[in-house]
Amino acid sequence: MKRLVIFAFLGIFSAAVYFLDPGALAANDMLKNDKAAKADDKQPDAVPTEAEFMKVMDKCVRCHKKPCASVDALKQAKWIVPGKPESSSVYKVIGKCKKVGGTYHNLSDEEKKTVNDFIKNLK
Repeated sequence: MKRLVIFAFLGIFSAAVYFLDPGALAANDMLKNDKAAKADDKQPDAVPTEAEFMKVMDKCVRCHKKPCASVDALKQAKWIVPGKPESSSVYKVIGKCKKVGGTYHNLSDEEKKTVNDFIKNLK
């Protein structure tokens, strides 16, 4: 019976030493740090091109021909404030203001993101 207790104690002690091995803990921490670093390495979303932005603006050209002709025209009309979508009329009216005929300036969430991201990255 003493042997059984001693072997059980040694088994538990060995398991504790194995699982609490500082080298094993350090290796585990390195794995966690590596995973965190990989998560941080995610590439940011691509900035929409002017062509992608203007494709969305094609919906606006139906009623707003002159200011929506180009990005420069939108800047001159002060509909775009470079770097500030929340201050840009083009972004602020999406889904909020009625246009002729009583319908809203509706765009999909993806189109809204395109407009937001393009203006945010505009210099």
